[in-house]
Amino acid sequence: MLGRKILVGWVLCAALPAAIALPASHGDERSGEAEAILAKAWDLVDIRAAGGAPFVLKAKVRLAEGDKFSDGVYAMSWAAPDRFRRVIGFRDYTETDVARGENHYSKRNTEGVPLMVWELSELMNSLGTREKLPAAEKVTRIERESIGGKGATCILTGPGKGDSKICVDAATDEVLSIAYGLGGPATFQERSEYSGYLDFGTKRFPRHFAFSGWNKRSIEVTIEKLVPVHEFAADEFSPPAGSEISKLCSGTMAMTGDATPMFGNMIPVGFSELDVDIYFEITPAGAVRTAQIVYSSDPKADKEVLSWFLGAHFPVKTCDGRPIGYQMVYQLTGRR
Repeated sequence: MLGRKILVGWVLCAALPAAIALPASHGDERSGEAEAILAKAWDLVDIRAAGGAPFVLKAKVRLAEGDKFSDGVYAMSWAAPDRFRRVIGFRDYTETDVARGENHYSKRNTEGVPLMVWELSELMNSLGTREKLPAAEKVTRIERESIGGKGATCILTGPGKGDSKICVDAATDEVLSIAYGLGGPATFQERSEYSGYLDFGTKRFPRHFAFSGWNKRSIEVTIEKLVPVHEFAADEFSPPAGSEISKLCSGTMAMTGDATPMFGNMIPVGFSELDVDIYFEITPAGAVRTAQIVYSSDPKADKEVLSWFLGAHFPVKTCDGRPIGYQMVYQLTGRR
């Protein structure tokens, strides 16, 4: 998971400091070295790769926001990339997702996906990707450091001094941590950590996942069960009754268009001094489905900020040219 999950507000952004350019040959060498390191790491941990052994995974989860927390479960039955069942359950939220061929079936007890549940999904998917470094994410440095007493190779990427940092155990190729937003304010920096690796066939998978960031928000995941399965029950991948049906995305994804608030690009009085991060769910048409303030430098203005985006139009995300819905965090950067 190397691609950034945020979209930065274009109307309030300060100019970024110029990055020190690497000589082309050195940049190419570092990118090649980084790609090789990450390819080994992804191959080691990607238990959901095509052709992999079917499995059942069950984990206990704690979501925390400040001094409030919620305990729940995350479970998955996996037969193939286009055949799986995922269940997320908390006291006030339940969701079941089933993939069968080209169709994806989803049922939940709320209209939208809460911010922390979305981040839980991002965390659990963070080691299941084989993406290469995005074109905009250039390797700025490769460092050697010690993490928890282990020698690590850390890859810093980004347009600046390193917006992202991925650290891999130099001896075992296990992913130790992934950090985002390092060039920005501490309130929006994110960090995911992985530990307690266990053998699973020819793979290695962490028993513990941890996320921290976004103004005292955190997630802790402990894998309680991860076992191979030779045969699933006949109804294991039956869609939940009353589920929403969409097409499973397994092709090329792209974003087109810009984020445009309802009232255009004019900055409302007082907004130029605000720093606000907003979690949005976006429909396939680019409209706002739900919105939640993640961080605000002036909470008294939150309601007015959200109303500014009422009726906003966001970039349309497509998979093989087909519009799809998505979640994202949008930054209005005033004083940053």
